[in-house]
Amino acid sequence: MLRLTLLFLAASAAAYAADNKCGALSSLTSNQFPNATTVIRSAVLKPPSQATTGRGAVPALPEHCEVFGRMNERTGTNGQHYAINFHMRLPTAWNGKFFFEGGGGSNGNIGAALGNLQGQQPTNALVLGYAVVSQDSGHDNAVNNDPKMNGSETFGFDEQARLDFGYNSYDQVTQAAKALIRLYYGKGAERSYYVGCSEGGREAMMISQRFPDYYDGILACSPGFKLPKAAIAEAWDSQAFAQVAKAEGLTDRNGEPFINKTYTDEDLALIAGAVLAACDKLDGLEDGMIANFRACTSAVVKPKLEALTCKGAKDASCLTAMQIAAIEKVNAGAVNSKGEALYADRPWDVGIGGKLGPAYNQGWRIWKLGMFNAPADSGIDATLGSGALSAIFTTPPTPVASSGAAPVAYLLGFNFDTDAPKIYAESGTFAKPAWDFMMASSTDLSVFRKHGGKMIITHGVSDPVFSIDDDIAWLTAVNKVNKGKAADFVRLFAIPGMNHCAGGPATDRFDAFSALVDWVENKTPPEKIVASAGPATPWPNRTRPLCPYPQYAKYKGTGSIEDAANFVCK
Repeated sequence: MLRLTLLFLAASAAAYAADNKCGALSSLTSNQFPNATTVIRSAVLKPPSQATTGRGAVPALPEHCEVFGRMNERTGTNGQHYAINFHMRLPTAWNGKFFFEGGGGSNGNIGAALGNLQGQQPTNALVLGYAVVSQDSGHDNAVNNDPKMNGSETFGFDEQARLDFGYNSYDQVTQAAKALIRLYYGKGAERSYYVGCSEGGREAMMISQRFPDYYDGILACSPGFKLPKAAIAEAWDSQAFAQVAKAEGLTDRNGEPFINKTYTDEDLALIAGAVLAACDKLDGLEDGMIANFRACTSAVVKPKLEALTCKGAKDASCLTAMQIAAIEKVNAGAVNSKGEALYADRPWDVGIGGKLGPAYNQGWRIWKLGMFNAPADSGIDATLGSGALSAIFTTPPTPVASSGAAPVAYLLGFNFDTDAPKIYAESGTFAKPAWDFMMASSTDLSVFRKHGGKMIITHGVSDPVFSIDDDIAWLTAVNKVNKGKAADFVRLFAIPGMNHCAGGPATDRFDAFSALVDWVENKTPPEKIVASAGPATPWPNRTRPLCPYPQYAKYKGTGSIEDAANFVCK
């Protein structure tokens, strides 16, 4: 009985000490941070929690100190109130490491600071013992939101908010988070990792170039590392689809095109089927996946697509000539009137459509077209893409209402000769062009390499918004700069069939983060990453090796084709 009492008292004392230690962070003074404007708004010790299930499931979380902070609070353009807000979780059982969770879209959300490992992992960095931070990149979608001026992208009218979004906030929050770690644990982090997808992937790549000694390991998934150019491509794609809609009479009473009705789900399945028929066998195995996607060229695909051309009236078994021409135009990439490329082309792959179990794959159309039965154009290109291009990525920013027909109208009126160069423009108070403050495509990673940094990039071949061909061109240039030795510190892993960050007929469940940690901490470069297919795919639980580019998964010739052990990277 005495022993139990002593144990209880010791546990109570430890809990009291941890609570006091966490709460004391609220009393930190500005001179204890690199940025003297930093304020800790709250610091609360959170007890261990139970796992939640269903949509947005969260695993059981360990005891940790949850911190909310703010810096650079100010009043900006048009009276908008701005600040860089951050969210941090400091686990009691700390593993000695730091994890920055990248953002998404145009940010504006402070994030959960749980540490998304990407690859649809069932756990997170906090559970693994990492100190985790997330942040809103200097603007708040709930506060900085003017429906008459681009909605939640209204921060694009403020020069400093642009810079915070582009690069400054990640620098500031990294420094603040590392200071909090030292103050809370009495020592600095032994290793630091930056992980993100989409915009978060851009941030990760940007960090390796602008702040190359901040992080030891970087995982950049489906990175929008040339976001201004990708936004131009969204306008290009919207115009290509709008031409089909107008020609087919798919317009509202004002003559505005219904881009979302340009292709039915069955139409997209026909396109995916044609691509598969042309290219499935190019990797040596007809298995519903195109591992050798580089060999799946337009010249190979075109005859299969043209064979689908309707001979008479359009029905579910064929495609119109305009539908085929539009998808070919989109995959070829945006150009100006001189034929100069404005963004990368896109590989042909099956993730554009087709069946996923009993339902159709919607990952591609959600971005490019919007849902077929939606009352209006609702694709992400026409919502997020339009607002970002008009407010953030072109200078000076163009006021566009965030609702109604205005977002699509802006994209359809975009001029690829006169508007596209505005990503490089300066104007008035906007001293840095978008191409500068969003830069994440430098091929000079010399400091990151010398620092011992390692980077893994993962990307779906069927990504509808950021092309893996752009990654490949960048990696080729980096490899040239490094005299053929880029694989010593950066490797790209393609996921055939995968859409943006996840989804599609693909093995989109993988643990690239553990591979990154092993590379950083044990000097073991990743030769493959085993991935699995989810329950909604045509082949649940199928496994495949993801291979470092330019290798791809090749069947050995014997054994189950559902098992990664029977494939090699070649």
